[in-house]
Amino acid sequence: MLGVSYGMISGWSSSALPTLQAPTGSPLEYGVITQHQASWIGGALCLGGIAGTLVGGAIVDRIGRKWTAWVAGVPLVVCWVLVIVADHPGYLMGARFLGGLAGGIEFVVTPLYVSEIACTRHRGTLSSLLILSCCLGVELAYLAGALLHYHTIPWISVGVPVFFLASFCFLPETPSHLAKAQKLEAAEQSLRFFYGIRSEKDTVGEDEYVRELQLLQRIVHAGPPQASQGKDPTATVVLSWSDFTSRHARHGLLICVTLMALNQFCGCFYMMNYAQSVFAASGSVLSLPASLSVIVVGLIQLVGCYVCTLLVDRIGRKILLLISSAGLTLGQSVFSSYCYGQTMGLDLTAFGWVPLVCFSVIVFIGTVGVGTMPFVVLAEIMPQKIKGFATTFCMVTNWTFAFIALKYFSTLSVLLGMHGILMFFAICSLIGTLFVRLCMPETKGKSFQEIQYMMEK
Repeated sequence: MLGVSYGMISGWSSSALPTLQAPTGSPLEYGVITQHQASWIGGALCLGGIAGTLVGGAIVDRIGRKWTAWVAGVPLVVCWVLVIVADHPGYLMGARFLGGLAGGIEFVVTPLYVSEIACTRHRGTLSSLLILSCCLGVELAYLAGALLHYHTIPWISVGVPVFFLASFCFLPETPSHLAKAQKLEAAEQSLRFFYGIRSEKDTVGEDEYVRELQLLQRIVHAGPPQASQGKDPTATVVLSWSDFTSRHARHGLLICVTLMALNQFCGCFYMMNYAQSVFAASGSVLSLPASLSVIVVGLIQLVGCYVCTLLVDRIGRKILLLISSAGLTLGQSVFSSYCYGQTMGLDLTAFGWVPLVCFSVIVFIGTVGVGTMPFVVLAEIMPQKIKGFATTFCMVTNWTFAFIALKYFSTLSVLLGMHGILMFFAICSLIGTLFVRLCMPETKGKSFQEIQYMMEK
């Protein structure tokens, strides 16, 4: 529900900005907004995401995964209230900033919460649901923009985070966080809840439950690092430089930061935000109305996310990333070649279907791997001690890359031409393919202890 709500405020601008910029009938008392104001309404989401990532990283170990996730729902309610009462574009900039703030917190805490409650065989599938839920929210926003009045949309949308806030508070904290806080009984109760175990007889044959329970007991018996100094056992562990210089930490950070760069610079994010401009510049035969075309693109992305949830625990994270990045390299190269042929004045009338096919393939294949897997890998591959900090750092990096892509790639496309920017995406995807093939290990079906051993070899 949190992901759906964030996806709705993210996709809201697709239909809202053209309405706000229409010469007549502006829904704001302020009147028609300028292109500069519209760009800041769009970009405020990424700035909020950076702030939210820092906030999430600061509180996720202090108040726990559960209450950090709950806190993320509050700005989503406030942001839709701002859209309801808005009579000036400043309100909408604030609303998008708060939406990004919630998204930043969510992308820090959800991978941690899910990875700590999921059993090993389903961890990848459940972790990938974060992006699926966001894509579902975006698609709902596209549908709402096409079917509902501007002022109706926020009244319906605000119900989603309200429902989340009312229901999520009844779920337990993750077992591992409770164990770190020296609350073994609560940790065991939480573990039983998430494994669906009601009595001792239900534990028969549940080997993974027994292993997880033993791990929780070892965490509690080891005690917090601060205990010997008489400090609060729930306080955040103090990190030192040596925590980041181990082979596991260095390798993990390199992999995750590179995947975040691939996530934004493969071109999927740019093409989703500027779909109409891409088709116009490529001379596509696509003649669908703008509102309908974004619905189709959103459906393609949603299907890609769903396929990812089906495959991630079957064929693995690395294989999905390889297929996705290699497919993006091919798709962007073909698309770039078509656009270059248009620039050279070649008669490509017989190939007018190429932009639509390439665009659809790029969105689908990108969502299956590159758009989803970096967040799954981030939750699995980092050392436990620095996981909170590393998640925050990598997500700030991702939001920064997103802001650069959203704000400046349209200018770059003017300088390089559509064929130039597409070839840039193809080169980035090729570099990502080689990196995944040579440097990234497979984490499918492995426990956190097995991943740690593999990363330290």
